Formats: sequence, C-alpha cells, structure tokens
Amino acid sequence: MSTTIRPRGMGSTKYRQVLRIHLLAIFGLSIICGCSGLGSKKIERPQVPPDLPFAIVWLQPEEKAVSIDELTERELLGLVLVKKWNEGDRGFVGVSMNDGKVYLHYPNVVYVKWEDTELPDGTTTKYASLVYGPGGDSTISDQVSEGILPPGVQVLDMDDSGIDPYAYLSR
Repeated sequence: MSTTIRPRGMGSTKYRQVLRIHLLAIFGLSIICGCSGLGSKKIERPQVPPDLPFAIVWLQPEEKAVSIDELTERELLGLVLVKKWNEGDRGFVGVSMNDGKVYLHYPNVVYVKWEDTELPDGTTTKYASLVYGPGGDSTISDQVSEGILPPGVQVLDMDDSGIDPYAYLSR
C-alpha cells in the first residue's frame, strides 16, 4: 500500500470527506497518538524544524487535507521525517511507505523487492518486482529494474531495510 493524493470532490463527496476527517480526528488520531487509554505508548508530534524541506501533513492548511485512508500514512511519514531530521540525518531527498515500513530515499541508494520466477528450463531466478530510488531521478531505479547495477549505487533489500515507524517513534 502506497500513499497517493487524490483531488477533493464537491457536494456530497466533500461532505463525506469532511465527516471522515472529523471521525478520524476523534477516533483515528487518538489511536495513533496513543490517547485511546488502551495502554499504548503516546506518540507525540515533535516540533517541526524551520529548515525541514518537506511538507508535514499536520501543518498543512485545512483545504489541503487528505482523505481518511491517506492521513495515517502521511502522519507516520511526517513523524519519521521530523525525528530523523532532528537526529541530524539530513541526507535524504524523499520518503515513501510500503507494507507498513518507511523508506527514506537517499541519493545513490535504491530499495528493491526481490521476487523469484521460474524460467522455461525449470530453474528459478530473482527479479526486481519493486524498486524505490532517489526522488526526482528515475534513471537509477529504471536501471536496477532492468538488472543493471550502476556503479556507486547501494542496493538494499526492502525486506531487510526500512523503518518500522511505530517501533522507531516509540524509542
């Protein structure tokens, strides 16, 4: 599951979105922040540094609000970005989320999901079924998808990489 932004609708669609957002504010965010009283740890929103070059969802104006299925992922991405930035990690150029893990995008680093496929002769080989690379330049990702490993590029296995946002944020 990846985060995407969809345009907001008008009329009853807009009403449903506002209702969903309000319901999320009442119920969903209480779970994310650990305010549900069920013994979960509270994850507090950190102060966003003024030099952070990424848009953080909880700082966006209401008219840029996203639908309920996007807010949770975007909230987690923002929390991880801010914490990493505050810890001094400033080298990333983007971020994504897949299967509940957060992947910070660095220049010359790609994350690859490897799959096995059976060849006509009965042998199996691995192929890159999903490649996440540095933002803005798909050249490296395209090359890795084609089986070309560019020099100076670090290839990380998605299954062994990424950040579990709940574990990371509760430290």
